[in-house]
Amino acid sequence: MPENIEKAVERIRKEYGHYVEAKMLRGRYRLFQATSVYNKEKGRSDKVTKYLGWFTEDGVFIPAEHRDERTKKLNEMEKGEKERLTALHDSQNEPELKRADEGMRRRETERHERDILMALSMDARKTIPELVKITGIKETAVAYHLRNLERRYDIEYVLEIDIERFGYIDYVAFGKFIDKKPAVKQMKEELERYPYVQAAMITKGEYDVVVLLVAESNSNARGALYNFTREVLSSYDIEWTMSPAYFSGLGFIPLRKEFFEVLRDKVWKRTKETPRPEHDQITEVEYNVLMAMNKNAAADFASIDREIGAERGRSNYAYHRLIDRGIIKRATINMRNLPSRFDTLFILNTINIESWSKGREKFILELIKESGLQADTYSFVCDIMSPKGVLLMAHIFKDQNPDTLAERLIGEAGGARIYEIVVTDIIVGSVNSRFSDKLKTRQYEILISRYNYNPEKLKEMIKGSI
Repeated sequence: MPENIEKAVERIRKEYGHYVEAKMLRGRYRLFQATSVYNKEKGRSDKVTKYLGWFTEDGVFIPAEHRDERTKKLNEMEKGEKERLTALHDSQNEPELKRADEGMRRRETERHERDILMALSMDARKTIPELVKITGIKETAVAYHLRNLERRYDIEYVLEIDIERFGYIDYVAFGKFIDKKPAVKQMKEELERYPYVQAAMITKGEYDVVVLLVAESNSNARGALYNFTREVLSSYDIEWTMSPAYFSGLGFIPLRKEFFEVLRDKVWKRTKETPRPEHDQITEVEYNVLMAMNKNAAADFASIDREIGAERGRSNYAYHRLIDRGIIKRATINMRNLPSRFDTLFILNTINIESWSKGREKFILELIKESGLQADTYSFVCDIMSPKGVLLMAHIFKDQNPDTLAERLIGEAGGARIYEIVVTDIIVGSVNSRFSDKLKTRQYEILISRYNYNPEKLKEMIKGSI
């Protein structure tokens, strides 16, 4: 018996107050309460078992939902199943059958989990009945998989917000210390205090720190970036290289709650000059809904109404209004506990535009091929101007090699030089991790509209790797 299941059985024995035992039946470890009843006709005690539930592979106990009347039938069925398994055990084919059965169940579980993660990545407000239609399994199974995924990956529900609608643009800042480096704690404190910083990473390689920040896309941007260099790590010798970052639709950077204090300036106040909100303004209710849903994008609207002190139905209306205006792209998920070994930033610096243009088609296809792993390979991809090219952040999972991934990227992107930067720590904010539907990306649309791919054939090429 696996150690995690054995420990779970011992824990239940102590809490349940009865003797319980676990048996492998029908490919699962199942838990029974063992008791004895005196049989007058036989003049001895007979052993009676009551089915209590079963264990997942990671030792989670799933209680039985049936009544005692059904328990007898289940026990009878499992008794016959036990005899069948015993016969199989005596045959030479039993180990192979067992492995094949376990492999099939594992693949089914992985498929259902991918379907759920992909659906929630595209719309985190999908209900259990909607997920049932997508996965084709029962509500109880969907609920179990969902709880397991939330716990395993520490999933949070966030909003993907288009800050350009407010007149802001993303920037990336690459920092290289000339001499000594500050302590990580000091770097974290200084970067956190600057509300325009949405994510900051300690890196190893070409740069020491990479910062993703936002600034207004007008004449104020220069002043905001200048203030950043004056206010953050200004007592250290550091070379900053800054560039606008144009996100490609693959991944995004979740907004920190501190940035919402800056966004408050975009809340409309009725005046004679502005009798209604301008294109980059929102109402007070819309602002409160954005803040509340950025903390939990899956919260029900009734609870959001109570939280922000709005009349019933106001948050629902405001949410869909923000969707229609393109301010909210979607409610999505962020998996904060991926089993990746580390993350790597790749900078593809284009050095020959003609060669780059020729290889761009294959490069785009490489970006949206599904990996079959726990999340999208690339947590974000954006175009940058200095160095000119593309910035990608990749999760490096078990048995993956960043050099191999780099070779694959550069092989599909002729005319570019690639730099690898290992992320040793994310000290501010987070980088979004999810499992998105590649058939709904801008890259997919470009391959069809510009490169004349057949949609069905392209779908097979994207999903063929899983």
